[in-house]
Amino acid sequence: MAEAIVSTILKQLTEITIEKACEAWRLVRGVEKEVERLESNFKAIQYELEDAEEKQYLDKRVEHWLERFKQVCYDIEDVLDDWKTADVEISSSCVPKWKVCPSVSCFPFGSQVLRRDDIATRIKDINKELDQIVKDKDKFELIRREIIKQPKRPESTSFVDVSKLHGRDRVKEDIIRRLLCETSKEEGSCISTMAIVGMAGIGKTSLGQLIYNDGLIQTHFDKNIWVCVSDPFDLGQIARAILENLDSTISFQNTTPLQNLLSKIRENIKEKKFFLVLDDVWTDHGQDWEQLKAAFQSAILGSKILVTTRKESVAKHMGSYPLFPLDLLSEEVCWLILAQKAFTGRSKDSRENLEDIGREIAKKCKGLPLAANTLGGLLQDKLRREEWQNVLNSEIWKLDFAQEDIFTPLLLSYYDLPSAIRRCLLYCAIFPKDYKIDKDKLVRHWMAQGYLNDDNNLETELKGEDYFKCMATRSFFQDFYKDADGNICSCKMHDMVHDFVQFLTKREFVMEKKILSVENVKLDLSSKKVRHLRLVIENWSFSPMSIYGTEKLRSLVAVSNGYNVTASEALQNLLSRSKHLRLLEFDSFDLDAEEIARDIGKLIHLRYLSFISCFGMINLPEAVCELPNLQYLNLHKCRRLEKLPVGIGKLIHLRYLSLISCSEIKNLPEAVCELYNLQSLNLQNCLTLQKLPDGIGKLIHLRYLSLISCSEIKNLPEAVCELYNLQSLNLQNCLTLQKLPDGIGKLINLRYLCTEGCRDLTCYPKGISNLTSLMRLSNIKMRADRNGADQCSIGDLENLDLLGGNLRVELIGNAIDWDEAKKAKLHKKMHLKRLDIWICSPHIKEEEVVQALNPPSNLSVELFDYLRWSTFRKMRFARTSSI
Repeated sequence: MAEAIVSTILKQLTEITIEKACEAWRLVRGVEKEVERLESNFKAIQYELEDAEEKQYLDKRVEHWLERFKQVCYDIEDVLDDWKTADVEISSSCVPKWKVCPSVSCFPFGSQVLRRDDIATRIKDINKELDQIVKDKDKFELIRREIIKQPKRPESTSFVDVSKLHGRDRVKEDIIRRLLCETSKEEGSCISTMAIVGMAGIGKTSLGQLIYNDGLIQTHFDKNIWVCVSDPFDLGQIARAILENLDSTISFQNTTPLQNLLSKIRENIKEKKFFLVLDDVWTDHGQDWEQLKAAFQSAILGSKILVTTRKESVAKHMGSYPLFPLDLLSEEVCWLILAQKAFTGRSKDSRENLEDIGREIAKKCKGLPLAANTLGGLLQDKLRREEWQNVLNSEIWKLDFAQEDIFTPLLLSYYDLPSAIRRCLLYCAIFPKDYKIDKDKLVRHWMAQGYLNDDNNLETELKGEDYFKCMATRSFFQDFYKDADGNICSCKMHDMVHDFVQFLTKREFVMEKKILSVENVKLDLSSKKVRHLRLVIENWSFSPMSIYGTEKLRSLVAVSNGYNVTASEALQNLLSRSKHLRLLEFDSFDLDAEEIARDIGKLIHLRYLSFISCFGMINLPEAVCELPNLQYLNLHKCRRLEKLPVGIGKLIHLRYLSLISCSEIKNLPEAVCELYNLQSLNLQNCLTLQKLPDGIGKLIHLRYLSLISCSEIKNLPEAVCELYNLQSLNLQNCLTLQKLPDGIGKLINLRYLCTEGCRDLTCYPKGISNLTSLMRLSNIKMRADRNGADQCSIGDLENLDLLGGNLRVELIGNAIDWDEAKKAKLHKKMHLKRLDIWICSPHIKEEEVVQALNPPSNLSVELFDYLRWSTFRKMRFARTSSI
């Protein structure tokens, strides 16, 4: 990790050296020699860092030395960021290159001023500290090592879905047999509880998932519910999760009274047989458990609860019987798990050549399946015996972690990652246990922290994708959720992997610090060198609430477990002190513009700003437009927000703007069209938005535009067709949209077009035929004939050979034109899985459609008579209404 920071700093220093003639360099007096000295110091230490990172757990002196060095690295990153930002401000502003302050020249910096001498002084002070660190290095006899190169882009076959759980067949069958049994041990109760018990990493959750998804279980019970409990046992949170499982349309606020939640559970399972898995239960609050169990009594006989826990005492307190303790796996089974991951896609000869060493490595798993899976991922891309031998003989096996046996194999896999990827992995410590990590959001977090520095600014996200895939293949992530194309959208971390990254970041990350009551409204982080903080605030209405030691913070995520009114003074103090923030997120707070306007414009390092469900915010303050480095602005569910600031065009580095469910926004300011680096604009559920700005075509880098459920938009401006880099256009449920722009055929890079639910969209322009990059087309009206010169016809599918998934076509017009139908060339649509054709004209005959289109045998084609279906639906609606 330290090496990754050094590499980033050296890259920045190189850029500065190259630009010696630039205005910023000339304005910082006396800095040239200090920069050269800084660069020399970092180069002197760079190649020993790899050895130091591994030795820190064997030698506390090395650990302390490395910690000192990392703090210096963070400080110089802040200085260089100040310098770079000042340079951009000078270059882009219309004010004079410098202005005179009393006795000293200054950089103009939005609403503040940066003394130019300050940069040189800070670099000089850092060099003094760095000189001593370089000198102290020689005490530890560190070995120079080559830096681990970046990994090759992982192939899609690297992800192994383990459908068979090795070594657990017997216990799985035993549990399923008992779950299907209708009798209950507890006399007078319709529900029985049983438990899987075992140490961390032994496979409790995996076994539970295998049982939960078994076909017999899924069909035997009326309701199947999975809830991850984790620590602490929060009855309200568990009840909400159960209800969301029972009915996905239900959504409860955190403030919903517990009694209401339990009553809803009782109603939803009444006279039903349910199966509930409570995964990862750490503690048992007897009274809470009894309340929850009482709510289940309305269910029928045969309902079952399965608990997974590390503690037998917890299982017994919950009345579990029988208990299913999981033993350690044999060396043979560990080898099978390891080999299944390590030899994916390899030849039989390769396996035979490496099996003897692999079996020795499997012995070091100590019976833990998580360890075997992790080591299998580590060995996946190691092809030579010497590489496997190095893993077997690594010094890391000699480390003694009192915390957990699993830490040793995890550390081995961790050190095999390139340093830049290690840094990204450790950042995941900011998320709580069992958190559903959105992959794209994670990549944006990495970008905000500067972990993905790339020469090609437009490819930064792709580098983040590669880093994520590399970690996924090493089993650092699990529970992947994938889209229709098989791309990973989200994932989770195993509890032990989460414990591991928290162990490695204990000095820099403070996770889930809870503010519960007036007794602990003061939070002092001064004794720690905290860089990333996640606050869970039960009540921030105590005024003032003081947080000390936030001066070095780079990330602050504040989450309210209720709809809380913030203490204005506390908020302003927090923002005024935390001047080095790169990422700031508030979730479910009653914020208004005046509270954040005073100090937020001073956060010049800020890249990521997110206000989620901040219902008090009516206007976003103009001060936000003073954030020169802002890349991501999220205003999700700020339902009372009425407008964006007129100066938003000043955010020249903004790449993502999300206004999901900002239902009071009627128009976007024209200044939005000055955001030339914008790549994603999400306006989903902006229910009163009436139109897009006329100048939207200026956003030449825009790749993603979502207007889902923007029900007031009737037309898209022709300027949309100037968005040549647009890849995704989602118009789902734009109920009043009447037409697509005539020039839509110019969007030659468009891959996804969705018009499902656009009921007033009666025809599609001919230009659809030019969209040869389309991979998904959800819904389209096409003529069966060639009578509409400006309308899309069935033959316009001719060159859309990349179309995949399911395609729904509504055929309109007169009788089928056979020559036009043949032009569709369905036999070339190799990726298309299903074609639904809705015949919307009495002149089109079903049998002729299939004959004319002549679909290949591997393409599923379904025909529907739209007129007959529509009449049936009206008749059914009439009968329902009369009842």
